[in-house]
Order: sequence, then structure tokens, then C-alpha cells
Amino acid sequence: MGAWRSAAATGVVAALLGLAGCQEPAPRFEAPIVSGVITLPMPDSQRFDAQLSPAGLLGAFSRSNPAISIDAVDDEAGILVAHLPFEAFEAAILGTGVRAFDAVRDGHVLVLGSGFVSVFNPVKPLGLLQLDGETMSELTPHGYTRILGVRNGRLAVVGRGDYHPGLFESAMQVGPGIIQRGRLDILQRERERPAFIRAFAASCEDRHLAGIAQVPMHLYDVGTALTGYFELLGLSCDEVVNLSGDREALLALPSVDGQSIAYFGNPTLPKASVIAFAARPTATR
Repeated sequence: MGAWRSAAATGVVAALLGLAGCQEPAPRFEAPIVSGVITLPMPDSQRFDAQLSPAGLLGAFSRSNPAISIDAVDDEAGILVAHLPFEAFEAAILGTGVRAFDAVRDGHVLVLGSGFVSVFNPVKPLGLLQLDGETMSELTPHGYTRILGVRNGRLAVVGRGDYHPGLFESAMQVGPGIIQRGRLDILQRERERPAFIRAFAASCEDRHLAGIAQVPMHLYDVGTALTGYFELLGLSCDEVVNLSGDREALLALPSVDGQSIAYFGNPTLPKASVIAFAARPTATR
């Protein structure tokens, strides 16, 4: 891990020096795509520079927690989704700057994250951030168009214009929307933009879905794959949103015995957008 951080720091410094005396846009942070399994306690020599195959990562996630179903939506793109039934799991928005490693140690069974938009403000809230009723960052009238909120432990998504204080216990501004009211909400011309790895969340009739795309993809293709998947399984998932960021995606699941963490994306680095899931108290009795 130390070697990776040194390389990342060198890249950041080079980017900053390159900006000296010019007015170019802020440099973007390109996180390496990594995945694997950490054994706990994590050794000091732990590295985050390897990547499992899509099938290998699916296997690692599937062995983590038998109560969480992990499915491959698209084998070639490595789109994976975790199914978390409402009756067994509750969602929480953890805000910015949170490490998945810490969230897992606090008892969460799954952590989904995204972020690192700029090297200058890598974990700054990207618009609205409301935590337990307190507004940490104000809603912005531009940029991300959707609000992902938590109410009674359930995720819900509304349009930016439909949000008002008090609607959710916790909320954050995200986007773009991928599926809205059950229909694809991305135009095909989105393919003209750069492709990125993705982290996304879905609000369904009876469950939460947390997902990632392991290879850079356009949101149009993510949405097309998901709509076909929902139809195939007969799932009613009206809303799917891309988490803010696009430069890094993270999905982490600890094993039930607490001896390991399966991950996509470095779980020891803080994220700009973090959602976590824990077992509902009634589900642990």
C-alpha cells in the first residue's frame, strides 16, 4: 500500500506542478482499478495494486455473506449487483471522507462508494449532504440532478426539484439518474462522453440494490443492461442512480466471521459518497 500511495502522490504533485502559471481546469484523480480479499487483521505490508477477474470477484463477494445475494448482470463488463432485502437490511448515508474499512469495522455488512472528482477537493460534498437531519452541504441548482435519501432505513430517490428539508433523515445529491420511474433515463448520445467505472444504487419494491461496473462503461450501457436484468428476473426497480464522482467506485463486503473483506476499489481510502448497509435489529434476533 505504501508503494501505491507514493506513486499516487507523485502523480498528484506532477499534476499540480503542471498547472503552475496556467488556467487549465483542475486535474482529475484517476484511481487504479483494484479488487481482492483482505485478511484481518490487515498486515502492514497489505498492497492494493491487483485486480481479480470478474468471475473471481463474484466468487469472493458471494462467499462473504450468505444473506446477501450477489449476481452478475453482465459478465463481460463485470456489472455486479448485491441484493439486500428491506426486511433484513437497513441503509445509511455515511457522508464524505469515510473509509469502507472503518465502516466495516463499525458493523456494516456492505459499503458502496464513489468519488475523487478532483485532486484539490477529493472528498468535498458534491452538492447536498444531509446527515441525521443536519444539512452539512447545501443543495446546488446545477450539476447532479437526483437526490438519494434514506427514510426508515430504506433508500429512495427523487428529482432535485422535488427535494425539501424533512423529506429524508439523511440525503445526498447524486447522478445522473440511470433509470427513472422504471424507464431508461439516459440518452444514447451519452456514449459520446468518456466511459468510467461505476457505482450505482437502486430503489426497488422489496429490496435495495448496490452495484458496480468493473470496467469503464457508459451509463447508457449500464442502464440498458439493468433494465434487461430487471425484466428477466421480474424485479420492480423504479429508480437507479449513479453515485457522484465517476473517478472511483467501491464495493466492500466483510465475511460473516469477520476474518476478511472482499473489495472492489481500495477500501482504505476515503470517498466523496458513501452508502452502507447493516442488518436490521429484528433480523439479528
